[in-house]
Amino acid sequence: MSYEFVVLPAGAVASPGDVAAYVFTQQGIPVDTQLQRLVVAGLHVWNARLPAIYRHAKVDIEAAGNIVRVLPADRYDRRWTRSKAVDSSATAVLCFLADLTVGRYLLYDAEENELWA
Repeated sequence: MSYEFVVLPAGAVASPGDVAAYVFTQQGIPVDTQLQRLVVAGLHVWNARLPAIYRHAKVDIEAAGNIVRVLPADRYDRRWTRSKAVDSSATAVLCFLADLTVGRYLLYDAEENELWA
């Protein structure tokens, strides 16, 4: 299972089913300045502040146009850890993204197929 979260502008999509098409339309477009400063920079801070022992919690960041795709660690990363309690950073990343985006952006959780304002 892979985890994926997408940050997109409020009102950009009407339902979770519209997210994939909207993400596709943003490919090749330079990242929105405000999104870059707030969300992308915040995620880079997340990655930079993680101690080496928690490297499994780093996220991959893909940004284009008005969207940011965030790919937290998933089951694949278990081989790097001794404890199954740290096999996924998805919940912590979701909470972090919610704090970064509340009231400004929509947040899509691909695993749950949910869209939050």
